[in-house]
Amino acid sequence: MKKNLTLFFLFVGLGLQAQNLSGFWVGTVMQNGRPNVFSYQLDLQQEGTTLTGKAVSITQDGSATAEFSIAGTWEGGGQLILQELVQVTPKGGGWCLKYASLRLGTTGDGVWVLQGGWLADNCSPGTMRLVKESDANQLDVGEDVFVPEGIWTGHLSQTDRAYEFYYELNLQPEGKGFSKIMSEENGGSARHLLTWKLNENRDSLIVEEQGVLEKTDPNWRWCIKKLAFGLDEDFNRFGYTGTWAGRIDATETQKAGACAPGKVYVEKPILNKDVKANIRSLQTQTSLGTQGRKLKLQRSIQVSSPELTISVWDNGTEDGDVITMFFNGHQLAKQHRISKNKSNYRVKLSSNENFLILQADDLGSIKPNTVAVSINDGQREQILVMSADFEENGAVLIRRIEK
Repeated sequence: MKKNLTLFFLFVGLGLQAQNLSGFWVGTVMQNGRPNVFSYQLDLQQEGTTLTGKAVSITQDGSATAEFSIAGTWEGGGQLILQELVQVTPKGGGWCLKYASLRLGTTGDGVWVLQGGWLADNCSPGTMRLVKESDANQLDVGEDVFVPEGIWTGHLSQTDRAYEFYYELNLQPEGKGFSKIMSEENGGSARHLLTWKLNENRDSLIVEEQGVLEKTDPNWRWCIKKLAFGLDEDFNRFGYTGTWAGRIDATETQKAGACAPGKVYVEKPILNKDVKANIRSLQTQTSLGTQGRKLKLQRSIQVSSPELTISVWDNGTEDGDVITMFFNGHQLAKQHRISKNKSNYRVKLSSNENFLILQADDLGSIKPNTVAVSINDGQREQILVMSADFEENGAVLIRRIEK
């Protein structure tokens, strides 16, 4: 937020004396007397009562972004004091450095919320509301009833690209949220703030990205997308299939332009309690559990044969990714370097519900690991885009369906 177009952030209250506030917080900020709404993100690390980290602010039209280093003190009783210390980018200032006295609370459905007020020298004060991203130590598992809120994972194509992107939506309450995109070529990955809306029948979804929250390559200009989905449901998963169009992210020296459009698919697997228990058991049975990484179920597919051929390769830039793969808790490939050439593995299903897990050992020069995976049952080949890094392992649920 620029001077006289400010923002900073706040907390809603709970009398918690030892709350850990580490993690990502995303939301919006307003300034008294002005109609502008800024997108805002915090990346916090807490040690005892001391907090450090960074904040990112984006103008309403996405044309300007600023990053700040921050520090704070947790005073207990639901009270947090935070201060933007330095404007890291763009150099030279021009945005307000804000001071906030915040309180922490939750919504009725258990979502952590930050809200309150902020002050800054030579700027009108304002208010802000943020929600906390899911706990990084939780498993991401699907629902057995339709719930639009939560994490949807899949892939995104673009008409001027020969490869697909890993794509993820995190739909938060009240029509807010954020997206994550990971490239097989230059650009690495990025997170966007978004708004979303379902129609009355809950079978059509509109998602609009508002701006870039963070990106691994500071010089890469990502598309700010508007996506239109239709619901596609079966017993295996809730899926959204759609198309998108957008504009290239503007910078201070470059104007926005139209992006080549494309298609998009995201899903939530439908899981019963037994399958969720199996996922948790897998995390403790393999080396995944000892590494403390999150296990993210990214896709759920159906096959018609007990014998499969699983192939992995890099369908973008060959950048030195190294992975280990597990199938039903057994190591399938150890520290395998991904290349343009497909590596093939024959597996036999041991039950009607089976799990392929991708673990990152080396992220290569383009972070994170994004790998093309083919699963062929002799009748049909299904090609997926999976992703993994040092915090999360990707997983696919493979279900056998008798014809």
